[in-house]
Amino acid sequence: MSEILGIVKFALSKVYDNHIYLIENKVSERSIVFWFGIYFFEIIKETEYSEFNLDVEYNRNQKGPKRTKNNPHGTYPDLILHNRGRNDNNILAIEFKPWWNPGTEDDLIKLQDFTNPDGEYKYEIGLSILIGRETPSGKIVKNGEVTGDL
Repeated sequence: MSEILGIVKFALSKVYDNHIYLIENKVSERSIVFWFGIYFFEIIKETEYSEFNLDVEYNRNQKGPKRTKNNPHGTYPDLILHNRGRNDNNILAIEFKPWWNPGTEDDLIKLQDFTNPDGEYKYEIGLSILIGRETPSGKIVKNGEVTGDL
């Protein structure tokens, strides 16, 4: 887990170093997640996680829609590290919120569902990341519970 968290923090620092314009000017959350994903992938591909898929707004659960207990009509995380078409090795689910739209309560519930060991997906780690004006902050979710700060 510490390796993944370190990679997340590094990718976030690259976003702030190279794309602060997006954050300062309230550009779409998707634009920020795009750049985060590029930096994250550049590091992941050199680690033990290189065989996993990195996807943004992935809405599938094998051949059907991705659903959870609290989102029975369908849901999708902003970014995931997983193996497509399977649920036996889901690594990371991240929800992002920018500082101008900071409501993270629904994201935490979604991440609790995604990381619940009794649920369908069993992601190892969930992260709720607030893209602050100057620095990011966030919560770590494991085993269906918020366990600490990023």
